[in-house]
Amino acid sequence: MDQTTTNRDFVKHHFEAVNRRDVQTVLWNMRPDLYDHELQGDHKNDLQEGAQRLQVLMKQVPDLTVDVREVIADGDKVVVRAVWRGTDAVSHRKVGFHGFVQWRIVEGNFAERWATVTPPASNRSE
Repeated sequence: MDQTTTNRDFVKHHFEAVNRRDVQTVLWNMRPDLYDHELQGDHKNDLQEGAQRLQVLMKQVPDLTVDVREVIADGDKVVVRAVWRGTDAVSHRKVGFHGFVQWRIVEGNFAERWATVTPPASNRSE
């Protein structure tokens, strides 16, 4: 299997771990020096802080799922288009958003992340 295919499969398995609420695997997939281009400041991701944010989101939206719609891979970079859905634990309202994320993978772990999140368009197909 070539590196592009290996990286594509790695990212698919990462999102499967998110759907299983497997925070440890999600964290294990990240390099300790992950550079997150969407964070303020020095862009270094504190993995424990990231785990806490994920756990808070899972508590706020206990039935949160991510549906990976497209995966495009080229060498060490993988881009994913996904739809996230769930029900807010407090308001019981359905929530959802579309996300695009690009990962750079080094030695089998995420080294860089770029992400964009948008609300779903109610009158368009996803």
